[in-house]
Amino acid sequence: MSESVSFSLENRNCFGMKAAVSGEQVLVLYRDRYYVVTGGAAQIKGGKPIKFSISSLPTAWKRVLKGDTLPPLPTPSKSGIDLVTTTRPPKRERKKAEQPTMPEREQDTAAEISENVPAQIVKAPRKTGAKSAIQQPVLADCPYCNARHEIPVEKGENGKSFFISCSKCKMEFAVRFVQVTVYQAQVAGFR
Repeated sequence: MSESVSFSLENRNCFGMKAAVSGEQVLVLYRDRYYVVTGGAAQIKGGKPIKFSISSLPTAWKRVLKGDTLPPLPTPSKSGIDLVTTTRPPKRERKKAEQPTMPEREQDTAAEISENVPAQIVKAPRKTGAKSAIQQPVLADCPYCNARHEIPVEKGENGKSFFISCSKCKMEFAVRFVQVTVYQAQVAGFR
């Protein structure tokens, strides 16, 4: 079917090759894309023409291209929505697997095993969305004299660097908190 077809595409007149026909609808190949044309205009969905590549072409049109005779494809609705539909098989419902019950003998052995486990094994509690214990002050060493400073977490909690003066040598140095598992301080000296 290498017949030329004129159709309207985005307010312009185009010429394409007729690929297949199903009822009132014509499948037209134009610039390596397939368009479904009805009444001389390409079908539109969401304000844009519906175009298909060979791989995205609906199954019904693929069958028509192969030469299968099918009943006419559904005609487009007046609103332009749901123009080309593909049929899918209905979804299957999943059956919930039943939990097998343990025989009495297995329950007894499970109880014996749990009694024989030493009491030293303790499972770690799960972390929840709540904050953990309050962080200890962060330790920072002066890069000039190695004097140790305790800085409250609130001072650098937003991750930005800030300056602090050493209490021993009175030199100023930069501090930035880095969170590992607890906050640690990175320091930098300037001369």
